[in-house]
Amino acid sequence: MTDGSVFVGGRREILRGLLDRAEMQGVATRLDMILKSLGPAGPPSTLSLGDGPALFRFSVLIGARLQTVLTGSLPPESAPALEPLPEFIRSLASFRHPSLRPFDPPQFAMIVREKTLSGGCRPPGALLPPLAQSIANEVVVSEKVTRGLPTGAEMAQICDGEKRYAVVFRPLIPGER
Repeated sequence: MTDGSVFVGGRREILRGLLDRAEMQGVATRLDMILKSLGPAGPPSTLSLGDGPALFRFSVLIGARLQTVLTGSLPPESAPALEPLPEFIRSLASFRHPSLRPFDPPQFAMIVREKTLSGGCRPPGALLPPLAQSIANEVVVSEKVTRGLPTGAEMAQICDGEKRYAVVFRPLIPGER
């Protein structure tokens, strides 16, 4: 973000920190060099790092926006260097800064699939958008919609009549859609 805000984390928890001008410039310069090294094709929308269940979403939300989804386990930093973009993301995955604090997102992406999960079923709340119309679309909802429901990696099973839906609420950071 232009105010020096950085967001790190994943589906379960997001942290927000503030970098000073020099720190932001260092990150921006490194990213610019990497993007130039990729040539006119630019960064891929998906990138596989081999086997493993890990899923990383790398987003840049200012300037030339980009989003790359990485699958597979990131090797430890002691492993040989990767290509420039995965290496940069690997370094960010271990990013620690004294200004990082928990961030409570005001909005979530609601992801709906018609699916039966084991266990009980919750009724749809009054604030929840129609689930049948939300299948295959990420719908942005306010934090109020998620109250009493799991957020992050946990799925909720919501029943609407005879239909059962698996619903995930992915936290959104400012500027993300």
